[in-house]
Amino acid sequence: MVLDLKILMYRNADEIEKLKKIKEDSDREAASMLQQLKTLSESRDSMQRELVELRDVRDAALEVTEAMEIPQKDGDELLTLAGRLRRVPRAFERFVSHITRQYVGHVLGLVKTYWPTTRLVTLGQGAKANCTDDQSVFGENFWGG
Repeated sequence: MVLDLKILMYRNADEIEKLKKIKEDSDREAASMLQQLKTLSESRDSMQRELVELRDVRDAALEVTEAMEIPQKDGDELLTLAGRLRRVPRAFERFVSHITRQYVGHVLGLVKTYWPTTRLVTLGQGAKANCTDDQSVFGENFWGG
């Protein structure tokens, strides 16, 4: 009977060792999976932040294209946002040119209001190259008259 118990104990010892190894392998695999899960979670969070940032960039790009009055279509073809953004420099040039002409018109209107006898044609010709700051803006030397 004692001998049977020893045999049973040794047989079970082998089984216990096998089960311990299986448990250790399972623990390592579970730890590896938890690490992968953590990495995936961090990656998802990073992608969410990137997505929010890309949406902000898209919204800002849309605001720029709308401010520059760039149409969404070119004839029958629908333009992508990137295509519309490529047209911003030309539209901005037109915008600055238009605003500059408006301001020059207002300034010339003010000049004509305060100095009605001023000949605007001479303003368009520009100042003489040898004109100094001490000379009168509307003097004869300034305009080369």
